[in-house]
Amino acid sequence: GNEQLWKPLNLAVLEACSHKRTEVRKAGISCLLSIIDTIGEEYMVLLPECLPVLSELLEDEEEIAGMAKECVRQSEELLGESLEESLR
Repeated sequence: GNEQLWKPLNLAVLEACSHKRTEVRKAGISCLLSIIDTIGEEYMVLLPECLPVLSELLEDEEEIAGMAKECVRQSEELLGESLEESLR
């Protein structure tokens, strides 16, 4: 519940999502999904820095792209609007 810790944690997770090793990217996006699920609507303040990483992940191999789509879906649900334009 400490907002001051969210940003460094989010940045570390996003770094993992951009890692060259597939296993690390999978772990990173799994963490990202968990954070979005746990923090919920309050996570939306961190969403802008996630969008470029999510955009890249959507073009990754099938399993990772599917996990990225789930992140986008959860974020859109919390935000109440589509992120399609922001992900281009």
